[in-house]
Formats: sequence, structure tokens, C-alpha cells
Amino acid sequence: MQEKSTLVTKTLFCCKPNAMYKAYQYLPVSLLLMLSSHMVLVLLWLIPGASGCEVSSCVRPIRCWSTRVPGSHPPRHQCPDNDLCRCSNTTLDCSSHHGDLPYVPHVEGSFQILNFSNNDLRRISSTDFFANVSNTVRVVDLYKNNLVHIVPGVFDRLSKLKWVQLGGNRLSFKDVFAVNLPATVYSLDFQCMGYQEVAPPHKGVNFSRSCVGYINMDLNSLESLDLSAFNVTPKLSYLFLRANKLYNLTTALMPNLWKINLGKNRLFDFPRTCTNTNDSLFPELVNLTLDFNMISCIGHVCLPKVRRLELTYNFFQYIMSDTFSAKKFPSLKELHLAQMRIQVRKIAKYAFNHSVLERLVLAKNALDFASPVVDRDAFAGCTGLLNLQLGSSNFESVSKAIFSRLFGSLTKLKNLDITDSRVGVIYSETFASFTGLTSLYLYRNALTYIPDGAFDRMQNLTHLDVGFNRIQTISQFTFGKMAAKRFKILNLGGNPFQCNCDILWFKKWLESSLHIFDRRYHYVCANLPNVTLQDYVLNEQACLLGSDAASFTIAVTCVLLSFLLLFVIIFRFRWRMRLWLYEACRASRQDRRRQMVAEGRRYRFDVFVAYAAEDLAWVQRELLPVLEGEWGLRLCVHQRDFEAGKHIVDNISDCVSDSERVLLVFSPHFAHSEWCQFELKYCQVNVMERDDVMVLVELRETPSRDMTGAMLAVLQTTTYIEWEDGQDARQSFWARLRLALDE
Repeated sequence: MQEKSTLVTKTLFCCKPNAMYKAYQYLPVSLLLMLSSHMVLVLLWLIPGASGCEVSSCVRPIRCWSTRVPGSHPPRHQCPDNDLCRCSNTTLDCSSHHGDLPYVPHVEGSFQILNFSNNDLRRISSTDFFANVSNTVRVVDLYKNNLVHIVPGVFDRLSKLKWVQLGGNRLSFKDVFAVNLPATVYSLDFQCMGYQEVAPPHKGVNFSRSCVGYINMDLNSLESLDLSAFNVTPKLSYLFLRANKLYNLTTALMPNLWKINLGKNRLFDFPRTCTNTNDSLFPELVNLTLDFNMISCIGHVCLPKVRRLELTYNFFQYIMSDTFSAKKFPSLKELHLAQMRIQVRKIAKYAFNHSVLERLVLAKNALDFASPVVDRDAFAGCTGLLNLQLGSSNFESVSKAIFSRLFGSLTKLKNLDITDSRVGVIYSETFASFTGLTSLYLYRNALTYIPDGAFDRMQNLTHLDVGFNRIQTISQFTFGKMAAKRFKILNLGGNPFQCNCDILWFKKWLESSLHIFDRRYHYVCANLPNVTLQDYVLNEQACLLGSDAASFTIAVTCVLLSFLLLFVIIFRFRWRMRLWLYEACRASRQDRRRQMVAEGRRYRFDVFVAYAAEDLAWVQRELLPVLEGEWGLRLCVHQRDFEAGKHIVDNISDCVSDSERVLLVFSPHFAHSEWCQFELKYCQVNVMERDDVMVLVELRETPSRDMTGAMLAVLQTTTYIEWEDGQDARQSFWARLRLALDE
């Protein structure tokens, strides 16, 4: 148990630093399973048949079909002298007779392609099987015939044969090469053969003249494979093993192999590429495809000529420094690391330290470029990078400084893809350093506007995609004249355009340059349902003022409205403002009052009476006879005692100051009189300063809805005397009034 756990641990952490490797290599299996949630899935995939579904069915189901020969066109017309087949200039199609056609019929003409698939032949036992076919045939398609045997030498008649399609049959790998294929055959198609193993042919078969350079074994059931089985094809250059069930791959020296596709398998380890002497097992390999596997790290590699490395949909969780550096992959130009099966937790500095690398694909990894997950120097050293794809990432919180640090060294970049990455803002200088950029994709982000001239300095930009953002308008300053002329493809579709005067310029540009704009997308007015920008109609006379004139008009209107509002406020509170102004300037009058008190001079009036003009009759008939006639008091009544020619405000101020008491006569007329309200306000302030009291008489009851705020406040805080008719009521009124005035 201990040995087994150690073995698993060494495999898991083959790419970790030495310290981490030493710390983890002796942990028990139970703790290892707790360290990573995906380890259970890994172990299941390592066991043949333990997975709940196959790669081909879990990811994208693939059916077995005969591979179409490049340049071929299926014939649609029957042959003129034979109704069993269909003919074209290049193709003789005698397929899909399902057991009713056991031979190749004679048809006049010279054909390059013979399609004899889906005929349920089962066996080809005669070397004369192709006797009726001209020797011009280059391609023979025997796909899905349930073949279990082909007699050796059957293809010898076809002196120009290049491509043999045997997929979907039941021939073993040894059976195929036992046929002794002609030296002219270059391509073999073994798709959908149900292979579970590939055993090398027996030694009696002569392979010295084999020129097979292309083998396709996709869509089989291989679980374990030793590449030495392909030594029977010493000139093999292309090998396709895609969509099998490979989890155990033993490599061997393949000196002429140029491309190998091992995608959609169950490989957990990066294939061994070095001999015991650190020479390469694949010295000529240029294209290596390992996508849709279980690989999580890369150890020591010997791949001097690999230019394209495909690792999409694997288990790379940590991409450490120099993982894909020039030391490991000296010729690498194209690297695909899109859509890992698990979240990438770290891309360290100098992870892609490669000056020759030209294309890097990191799309669909949900990388947060503002977080420490991606080191600010992750792309440092990629001075030759031309194409960078970062779609479906997170740029929401990436500042100008972070963006510049991450990508500032990529000055040779020509294609940049930041599609669907939450980009909310771009600045005029965001892409200023990318002077060589020809294509920029900002499709499906959160941009609300494009700064004026943001792309003007990008003199080589010809393809720009900012479709499906939140842009509402495009002005004539968004793109400079030279920038607009450079575009070959421009996509702005799917944005919520606001159709108004501001959009008219863009509408004209759109109509006059339809060859530039991507026609797959519609330009719709978001503020007008079911109206496209092309169909939007607006009278240009309404827009002649221009934006400056419109702004000036709006500003003038706002100023006038402000003055109007100020005038209404002043008019509404003009009496209060008068009082405030008078209070601010009445210091001299207060000084005069204090001087009068200090000198011992008497008040001119005993009582200042504030009343409405409509209540003058009551004052003259009832109040004056009692207070002046019987009690001997001197009252200030404004019709009688205000000085002629003096401002009314000054009269009120002086008379209140020269009166020992203040008497207010409340009535509905008092509530409606603005001068009475002014007197009330002034008397309130004056009485408060003198620490005195106001005497309040309610002549007639006033509804609360008619009272002002000041009247309500006085009534709630001051005891008032009500005037009522009747002998007893009058006696009570005068008694209470005399008591109030004598206090």
C-alpha cells in the first residue's frame, strides 16, 4: 500500500519544485485523495473501463464515416453504360449495395477514385477483383464492408494507387500489411476498425518497399499501444490515433514522424520523448496534438522541431516558470492551452519564456488577470508573439497599469482576442503600444462607449470586433478618418444603439460602407422596438443646430429656469425676507432703544396694537374707549400714529420699539394680511429680545387651514383672550386683558 501511494504521488507532482516533491512523495493515499477533488476522476480514468463514459461520448459524440478524399465530389448521375454505379469525371461510385454487388463492374472511362463502400463484401479472395478498373485509380474506398480477409496482391493491378480506405471493417493490423501493399500506397485509413490492440505484422512480410507515410487509426478502442508496431512503415510521417481509449502509451524511435494526433484519449502523462542518452525519439516531429486528455504537467522533453503543441482540455492546474520555454521547445511557434478541465490556479512568471513563440491560446480558462493567479510577468520573454487568444477570461478589475505590465512587452502582436471577458472600459492609450496589431476582438464584453481616437494610432488595424457590448452611440470622432478607411472588417452589431441625432453620422457611414460591416449581425435601435438603424428616419433639420448649439440652448434654458425658480421663491417669502434684511440692519435702532432705557426716558406708547384694516371698526368702537378712555393707556394704532411719509417698515420698527407692550388682534382678516404677518414676525423677534410677552386677543375664530405657520406657533405657545358678545363675557374679557397688560 505504501509503495502504491508513493508511485501515485510521484506521478501527480512530477512538475512541482523539488521541495514540494519531497514533502508530498510519502503521503498516504487517503490524504492524497483529500488534497485534490479531481483525483477521484483521475484514478477512474486510469482504470480501463472504469470511467462512466468515453472521451468521444462525454465531450462530443463522433460517428464513424468514410473519410472524404480531398478534392473529390460525389457523383450524382448514373453511368451511361451501367446502372449499378454513378459516375463523374473523376469518381466511380458503386457503393451502398449492401451485399448485392460482390464484384467491381466494368464501366467505360478513366477514373481516379473508386468508391466501393457499404457493399458487405466480407472477403476479397480473387486477385482479379479490380480487373475491370483502369490503372488510373489513385483512391480505393472499401469502407464498411465487414471485410475479414483480403487476398495478397489484389492491389498490384493498380499501379498508381495512393490511398486505401479500409475503415469500418474487421481486418487486423497484421492482416492489412499481409496484403503486401504496392510501393505506391501512401495513405491508409483504419478508422472505426474496433482495434483494441495493434500487434506488429509477422516477420515474413516484406516491408522494405513500403512508402506508407499517412496512417489514420482514429475512432478505435485502443487502450494500450506500443508505437514500435509502426516500424513496419519506416517512412511514416502522419499518425492519427484520435478518439481512442489510450491510457498507456509506449513510445519508440520514429525518425520520420512529422505529425501525431493523440487527442481525445485517456493519457495522464506527457509522452516520453527522450532516449536514455537524451536524444529525441521524434527528431522530425513538428505537430503534436494531445488535447482532451488528462495531462497535468510536462517533465523533461526532447522535441527539437515541434512547432505546434495542442494541449487544450487537459488538467494543467499550475503552469510554472519556463514550462514552455525555448529550452524545452526550441522551435515552438503555436501553443494551445484553452479550456482546462479544472481551474488554473497559477501561471507563474516567465511561464511562456519563448522569443520564437508566435501564437498562444489561453481562452476559456476563466483567468482573472487582476488576481495573483496570473503573474504580472507571465508573458515576459514572449517578444515574438503575434497571436494571443484570451477569450472568456476576467478583465473586469484590470487597471491600465496591470494591463500595461502584463502585455506591454508584446510589441509585435498582430491578433489579440479578449472576447467575452467582462471588459468594461478601454482608454485612449490601452492599445497604444500595439502598433502592429491587425485584428482586435472585443466581442461580447461590457463596453459602454469607445473613447474618441482609441484606435487611431493603430496604423495596421484592419479587423475590429466590438459587437454585443453596451455601446449606445458612435460619433464621427470615435474613429478618425484614416482609421475608418483602414478597416476591412468592422463589427458593431448587437449593441443597444440609441437612435437620435447623435447616431446619424454612423448611420450614413453604415449605409455607404456595407462591405466593411459584418452583415451577419443586425444594427437595432434599442429605444425604438423593431426598428433597425438602416430603417431609422429622422428629419435632419431637427439636428442642424449641432451638439454645441444644443448644449448652449440647454444651458440658457437651465439658467432661465433657475432665475424663474428664484423669483418664485423670493415672491413667496418676500415678507420674511424683508424681515430678515431689516433685522440684519437694525442694529442702530436697537442701540437707540438701549440708550433710551439707560437715560430713563419713558415709552411713547403703552401698547402697540397690530390688527387688520378690516378690524379697525372694532378697535375704534371697543378697544380704544376702554384702554385709552377708561384705563388711561396710550395706544399705537397705525392709521392714527404712523408718521406720514415714513417707510412703513420703519414706522412698524420704531413704534414697536417705543411701545411697552404688544397687543395682537387675531382674526381671519389678520391671517390674510401680509403686513399683519410681517408685524407678527417682527413683534415675535422684538419680544424675545426684550424678554417680554405678547398679549393675544382672538377677535373671531380663524380656521386652522387659513392660519399661517407663525400664527399657529403663537396660538400653541401663548395663552390668548377670546372676544365674545354678552355682558358676562365682556366683563371677563376686560378683566383678563387688564391683568395681562399690567404684568
